Amino acid sequence: MASNESTIYSISATDATELNKLVNFLELSNGTTTIFAIAPESGPQHPIVEEIKLLLSESDHTFNEPQNFFYSDNSLYNFLYSLDETGQQDTQIKRKLVMAFGIDQLPTSRLKQEMKQLNLGRDSLFGRELVIIFWLNKEEFLEEFRNRAPDFWDWRGKLVKFEVRPPVNPLFYPYLEWLIAENSYLKISGVMQVQRQVDIFLDQIYVSLQAIRRQEVTETSKLVQEMTTFLRKVTHMLSISSPYDLDEPSYYEPVLLSSIPATSTKTVTQRIDLSHALRENQYCVILGAPGAGKTTLLRYLALHFATAKRDGNETVIGGEPQEELGKALLPIFFRIADYAERLQQEPELSLLDYLRQFYRQWEAYFQDEAEAGTEMATLLLEKMYQGQCLMLLDGLDEVFEQESRRLIVERIDQFVNLFSSNKFVITSRIAGYRDVKLSSRFAEFTIEDMGSEQVEKFLERWCLAIERAQQPEASEAQWQRAGDDQARKILEAIKDNEGVKRLTANPLLLTILALIHRNGERLPNRRVKLYELAVQTLTEDWQLGKKLPDAPKVLLNQNEVVAFLAPLAYWMHEEKPSGLVIEVEVEQQLAAKLAELNDSDLESDSVRLAVQEFLRKVRETTGLFVERAPGVYGFMHLTFEEYFAARYIADNEVSDILAIIRKHLHEPRWNEPILLALGYYGIYSPKQVNKLVEQLFSNLEAYEPVIQDGKLKIKNASSQDAIIIWSGLQEESTTNCNHSELRLKDLLFAGEVLTQVEINSNPRKKLIKKLVMTYLGLDIDFEDDTTKQLLRMLRQIELFNQKGEVLIRLKEFANDSIFTEEIRVKAQTAILYVACGESGAGLVSCAIDIVNQLEPNIFCRLRGCLKSFWTVYFVILSVTKWSEESQFSVMVGDATLGCCSVGHDIFDFSDILLGSWLKN
Repeated sequence: MASNESTIYSISATDATELNKLVNFLELSNGTTTIFAIAPESGPQHPIVEEIKLLLSESDHTFNEPQNFFYSDNSLYNFLYSLDETGQQDTQIKRKLVMAFGIDQLPTSRLKQEMKQLNLGRDSLFGRELVIIFWLNKEEFLEEFRNRAPDFWDWRGKLVKFEVRPPVNPLFYPYLEWLIAENSYLKISGVMQVQRQVDIFLDQIYVSLQAIRRQEVTETSKLVQEMTTFLRKVTHMLSISSPYDLDEPSYYEPVLLSSIPATSTKTVTQRIDLSHALRENQYCVILGAPGAGKTTLLRYLALHFATAKRDGNETVIGGEPQEELGKALLPIFFRIADYAERLQQEPELSLLDYLRQFYRQWEAYFQDEAEAGTEMATLLLEKMYQGQCLMLLDGLDEVFEQESRRLIVERIDQFVNLFSSNKFVITSRIAGYRDVKLSSRFAEFTIEDMGSEQVEKFLERWCLAIERAQQPEASEAQWQRAGDDQARKILEAIKDNEGVKRLTANPLLLTILALIHRNGERLPNRRVKLYELAVQTLTEDWQLGKKLPDAPKVLLNQNEVVAFLAPLAYWMHEEKPSGLVIEVEVEQQLAAKLAELNDSDLESDSVRLAVQEFLRKVRETTGLFVERAPGVYGFMHLTFEEYFAARYIADNEVSDILAIIRKHLHEPRWNEPILLALGYYGIYSPKQVNKLVEQLFSNLEAYEPVIQDGKLKIKNASSQDAIIIWSGLQEESTTNCNHSELRLKDLLFAGEVLTQVEINSNPRKKLIKKLVMTYLGLDIDFEDDTTKQLLRMLRQIELFNQKGEVLIRLKEFANDSIFTEEIRVKAQTAILYVACGESGAGLVSCAIDIVNQLEPNIFCRLRGCLKSFWTVYFVILSVTKWSEESQFSVMVGDATLGCCSVGHDIFDFSDILLGSWLKN
């Protein structure tokens, strides 16, 4: 029987009867029971939901306190596993009751995933003692269960339908659930690699960003302030004596102040957390580069403000950072580009009318056609007039045509005037915003690049979220271990290359890096492909993913972008070390290229207009080439300048490429473009790159050093111009050897090329042999920088080519008895170091070989003998004997050694080579 509460909720007799049947059914059921409950505008505060909770609490059959589960917040299986993890898996007689809301409001991709989990995980679900009630808004949604999860549907317990609606604010709760579901997941439009990834909850990876606010402030002169204060004190003192004494100070006060400069204006720069900025300002415009996180920020705000309203909280608290975002307001979130598209069809359409139309369409999903009205639009309008809304307008920059943007800015300002008591947050790229700005009431905040701590935090949270999504049955500890391991690998890959590291400051590019690494690519191995992908993302893929209304006119072809920006980047890299160039110079460079491509007159108006149009498109649409200051331009990152300069170098004949490289060889500024150019050439012109490399390293042909008897030395070792002094094999028998010399940096550059460029096996093997012989033959200890550099290079070559050639060459020397024990030990040590580049059977095999061959007293022949012995000994012992169950924890491949029982004080890792690579 329904309680007295039913009269408050006006529950009909039919609903009361259905309720009693449902409660009786639950009391008689056992094991896991699933209920499909249909109620208009269902939610946690729905009258029927409240009544069920009340009836079950009064029931003789004991249930645990009902748990609300929201599909917009989590996956059902993850939620159930979390109950297990927190000890809520029932060990008593009581059954758990889960109220599941929002599955019918999920986006299609998530819906498919959740239905698949229900279908495949049916057995594990029904092995529990619980009741799950799926709350739905429309009966038609049951077809989704029948079609997408037929096995799960067959095991349903009961289907119940109710008629009553919430007495106040119909559609209010479904609106919030829809808004939460739409913004709960990370969305990366246009990034093709996301296809192989699972969905990730936005809250699990969101990292709070910082912004810069620059504002003009007027200051009153300090002297004026002091004089004013003094005169006020004098006036006050005189006022307590005689009124006749007030004449003089009153008369002289303006005279004293008039001769002093009263005010001054200056620009004040303030660095501030975005959450604080948004909390403290009613009108905000968020500016940022492409991929800086503007849209993600608005989705994060929509998510948490909607959640706060749904849960009845007065204050909005963010996700993992637990940051306060302000007073709970009703969020209204839309893309300005969508309004712009409608405006093309209806030029007189106001922003308010657009919102009305949008929510009428939305309402039709939750109501029958006959009932569809203006309920939600009316509710939102009422809240807006009351000043209770957070208006989130995304992508002012996505209105590409300047005249259209100017019109939309006018409409936005009119809209803000009409609803000025609400809170507004609007986003735009920096490029183009200055030309068509919002009114001065908007505080402007420019998103800053991510710092190293934010990058690390993002990767840790990203990898943990991936593990949770891919392994829902694992424990929290297992997720954490696997996530930490993945994050560490990505950070190591980033740290190994400065060019990749520079990309990580941008959230979008960092996400691309994480996705690529997660998909199996080692970031340093083929960086040029990574940059190519980033350029493709920022030109074609990203714009297509955004589905802009004028996309056919806006999109720039990737080949077109490269054709113009490559020669510009090369010229800038040669002539503009600051990376900045004025607009006139940019137009001159682009005009020359355009006239060449089109065989047209350089001075023609058509060329000039085309250049201006291209420059505006690439600046505002891709963000690759940006306006740093009025009339001053540069690439988004130095990395992109280097990449495009490399593309220019690679787009030449072999002889010309060779001339360019030799011109800039060993100039630190040109190292990256040269390596990227060779890397690109190696991928797309493999036959030509072999000819190029042979000519480039022709001076190394004669380098065949003797590695015994101290015949290989370095002169000026600490200098940039260090020289290898060597004796050839043919000179071994002579007493007065004619020594030859080779610049060390020539050999090291050849090694760098092998770490990044695919070349034929024959020249590659020759260069590997020279590098190995140099490492073995130099009479320097493990602490020497050259030794470290050579070993690190050999490992990177092995990782890049994956052919075992470095290890094969080292084993030849390690097993050849004609060499001294010291050289053989150095070879074996290098084998272990190179093999530790990756974990697996190969590493174990190498360690076993060394254990079988080495005697401890051999290490005493090495410099730093005791430290070297113990370090290698414990690495070998850990890998071969205790890799799983020992107290030693070895993370081989990323080379981190933790010795729990022995203690780090036994090893002075920082002083010896092996200690260095175990850390780095």
